Amino acid sequence: MIDFSSKFGRRVNRRLRQEKVIWLTTVDSHNTPQPRPVWFHWDGQTLLIFSEKNKAKLRHIARNARVALNFNTDEDGGDVAVLVGDAEILQEPTDPARVKTYLRKYREGIKELEMTVANFRDAYAVPILVTPQAMRGFVE
Repeated sequence: MIDFSSKFGRRVNRRLRQEKVIWLTTVDSHNTPQPRPVWFHWDGQTLLIFSEKNKAKLRHIARNARVALNFNTDEDGGDVAVLVGDAEILQEPTDPARVKTYLRKYREGIKELEMTVANFRDAYAVPILVTPQAMRGFVE
């Protein structure tokens, strides 16, 4: 389990609760890292991410579950946080309360995509659960 009690750990935990976008990096079949920004929900132990069906990240995770997550840095390249962990494509439905919280967090973003919540849930129907195992970075 990651220690969120240090100054750095508290900062990362706060960002996990507040940030709207995190970069998910998977590795393709040529061992090339493939970063992409994703929406997520942090419950204090895992990140829930939703994907459209048949996307490359799903194939990457099925082949290699090890992933990295990172936030954007500040404008000077500080406030670096990288999490490394394991991703799992969930086969069973996720906790409805957690999904509701995720959808509430991204209500405006879903509207900006010109989608309804129902459209979004149909399109982004594949849940991915990431369990961070380690973190590194620094706060300036």
